[in-house]
Amino acid sequence: MSPRQHSIPDQFIAVDTSRVMGSPKPLPLEAVRVFAQLEFERPVELTFAPDGSNRVFVVEQRGVIRCFDNRPDVDHDETFLDLTDVVSRIGNEEGLLGLAFHPNYAENGELFVYYSIDPPTSIVSRFRVSPENPNRVDRDSEQRLLEIPQPYRNHNGGSLRFGPDGYLYIGLGDGGLADDPHVNGQNLSTLLGSILRIDVDRQSSGIPYAIPDDNPFVDRAGARGEIWAYGFRNNWRISFDHQSGQLWTADVGQNRFEEVDRVQRGGNYGWNLREGFHDFNNNSADRDPDLIAPVAEYFRHEGQSITGGHVYRGSQLSDFSGHYFYGDYLSGKVWVLPAMPRDGDQIGGPVPQQVADTKLQIAAFGQDAQHELYLCASDGIYQLRHKGVDLKQIAQAFPRKLSDTGLFDSVADHRVARGVIPYEVNVPFWSDHSLKDRYMALPEPASVTYDSEEEWGFPIGTVLIKTFWMELDRESHAESRRLETRLMVHSPAGWQAYTYVYNDDCSEAHLLDGSRVLPLEIRTSEGAITQPYYVPSRSECFACHTEQAGFALGLNTRQLNREMTYYGTRVDQIAMLDRLNIFTESVAAAEVPQSQEFPDWGEGNFNRGGHGRSAQKPLPEDVSRLARAWLEVNCAMCHRPDGIGPGQIDLRADTPLPETHLLGAKPKQGQMSPPDGRLIVPGQPYLSELVLRAGHRGVRQMPPLATNQVSERAIDVLRSWIEKLNETE
Repeated sequence: MSPRQHSIPDQFIAVDTSRVMGSPKPLPLEAVRVFAQLEFERPVELTFAPDGSNRVFVVEQRGVIRCFDNRPDVDHDETFLDLTDVVSRIGNEEGLLGLAFHPNYAENGELFVYYSIDPPTSIVSRFRVSPENPNRVDRDSEQRLLEIPQPYRNHNGGSLRFGPDGYLYIGLGDGGLADDPHVNGQNLSTLLGSILRIDVDRQSSGIPYAIPDDNPFVDRAGARGEIWAYGFRNNWRISFDHQSGQLWTADVGQNRFEEVDRVQRGGNYGWNLREGFHDFNNNSADRDPDLIAPVAEYFRHEGQSITGGHVYRGSQLSDFSGHYFYGDYLSGKVWVLPAMPRDGDQIGGPVPQQVADTKLQIAAFGQDAQHELYLCASDGIYQLRHKGVDLKQIAQAFPRKLSDTGLFDSVADHRVARGVIPYEVNVPFWSDHSLKDRYMALPEPASVTYDSEEEWGFPIGTVLIKTFWMELDRESHAESRRLETRLMVHSPAGWQAYTYVYNDDCSEAHLLDGSRVLPLEIRTSEGAITQPYYVPSRSECFACHTEQAGFALGLNTRQLNREMTYYGTRVDQIAMLDRLNIFTESVAAAEVPQSQEFPDWGEGNFNRGGHGRSAQKPLPEDVSRLARAWLEVNCAMCHRPDGIGPGQIDLRADTPLPETHLLGAKPKQGQMSPPDGRLIVPGQPYLSELVLRAGHRGVRQMPPLATNQVSERAIDVLRSWIEKLNETE
């Protein structure tokens, strides 16, 4: 029997996608609610008193500290301290934010709290426990140690921790607003943007505490001696490894990168010159060679507000002993990072490892007297526990070769399995000159939800297949090389991304762990070049495949409303999908509005049945719709309502231009255009930041990840569009 040829299915055939519904690296931990008989309101801290009582203390942002016995069945708590009459909750980041017990609490009964008042001021106070009631603070014992005016109501920091040296460490944010407008992060004359270190057991002249003599800036003119380290945006939160004495913090980023820092005496951690490992903007001053880099970072697709945790030293999760736990407030993801020897220069392990996806709003990590770890979430207190499954078996079952996925009859011939449906889009996402060959595998008929305007809905079990090809001769278009096949898998755990990279003869493709750069030798009209082609990691795929954009990019009417030629057969694509009965309800031609059809971009789809691309189509005279389509496809996954992009920019194609917040808007985080430039200046593309960033690679490039090459066609389209805009648009 001769092998089956490339063809569009005659009828719907369910595809068994079960082989890729697991995971090559399943997450080992899950969040389990504890102290379930108690209810909490925005807990932001959980700790214990060093008095042998085994009590747990939970700080609620509204201004209350509650205490209770550390028992799973505890059903009663006491109000340890109530400051609701003075605590400001005007700003979302204001409130009662920190609690630390004196190391000698059992003898002196002293505790320290950090809270906000109005007008915006951060207070660090000493209290003493009531001599008559160990579950109640003597409210009249308050002694204010610090009153720190705040210019705004965010970036308050708020962590308090006693170090192994017996001194109190205090985490402070930069005072708020975007960009650090007062440059507090790099200003040693203010306490803001710093971690402080003070001696609460002594007093200096005129202040109710002492500054340790070995603080790094004690003798520097104009500097605040309390500062231990600086250059932070909003360190949330700080903690000490109780075995090694290392000080750790997480610093919340602005628009791009969240970071983890190992804090050293006198260290400058870069804000606002740097965000994560990267220059904060392209106009940043030359980087100080003494800036201390973070030990880890993540981009905004992983989360948008980091929460620092603890180095784990308990017994319940013994395989993570010596690992620093941290998470994200918005995504609920949790990672671990191996701690390093105190005097070491390198991190004690390779890269951070995600260990849980809790879906919780993680405001803080806490520890009890046994050094067990807790999560403070908006709806209660949780612990991380091992999942009751065989992780090794799950990982081993996941296909490491593309031929084992069941999605291809022949990987060598790039012939998909029976029932796999080809499709293509009007405007392909720009991927450094690569061409894409797209397919979908569906587990059952009548399962896709059609929508004429929004993203289509796909059932669990769906696999979207995209193979990337690269023309090795950009003049003759005669030779194309298969590079990788990416799978977007709608698994029971949510959408997952996997990449298989082809071997040299393309007979097989192997699952990629991490990312990779492929050096490609390309022949061009200007001679041979070596193009670095970046293959993103699984997590990096979600920098574009965002939740706000529906994860499955390009699967909407605007993109699929077109004719497709597949190895000699030409079909109306949506009519073909309807004939195959993929929709939950049949879609008549009249239900597919022509207004919901992007113009054909003219390149980027793989030429099925030929070699490489079809001849590039000339640009139309009116490129306005084409420009808006390109911006939606390449930018609107982030720049849309509730997207992860900064500001209020909305680049969806059907958003009226005045509502995109592009016209006359000043660029954020640095400016590549002249001083009078704006995101878009009608009629003047060279004053329009949008064009410059799309034509730039490096800091503030757009799109931000996985591209090293500029789309000249896109720049031509954007320039032509902006040239024809006028001030009344």
